[in-house]
Amino acid sequence: MAINTRGFFYIQQVEQLVQQRLEEVLAPHGMTAGQYLVMSLVAHHEPLSSAELSRLARKTAQSMGEFVKTLEYKGWLERRDDPNNRRVLLISTTPEGRAVLMRCEAAVDQTERDFFSCLQPEELATLRHALSRIRNAVQQRQQQEG
Repeated sequence: MAINTRGFFYIQQVEQLVQQRLEEVLAPHGMTAGQYLVMSLVAHHEPLSSAELSRLARKTAQSMGEFVKTLEYKGWLERRDDPNNRRVLLISTTPEGRAVLMRCEAAVDQTERDFFSCLQPEELATLRHALSRIRNAVQQRQQQEG
C-alpha cells in the first residue's frame, strides 16, 4: 500500500524544525520563540492591549498574560494605563526590550537565510506567497463561520 504523505504532515514537521531552530538561536539572548513572537507583535503594533495582543498571537488571554508578565519582569515590556479607557492597560516595548529584539532579529534573519538556503529566491517567494494565501483563506473562513 502506497503512503500518500499529507501536506499537513510536512507543515507540522517544518514547524517543529522552525521552532527548534528559533529556540536555539534565541536562547543566548535570554528569549524563547514564544517570547520572540510576543515581542515582535508588540514592537510592530504598540501600544496595544492584552486582548489585541492575544488576537494577533492567536493565544488565550491567560497564556498571553503569562508571556507579558515574564517579559515585563525582564524589563522588556511595560504596561501603562490607556488614557481613553481606565480599565485597559497598554503594552509597549521598553528601550532595553527594543535593543534585545534588534539583536534577536539579526540572529533570526541569519537563521532564516540558512534555513531556506535550499530554495532559489523565486521558490522562496512562491512559498511565502502560498503560505500567506493559505493563512488568509483559513482566517477568512473562520471569521465567516464564527
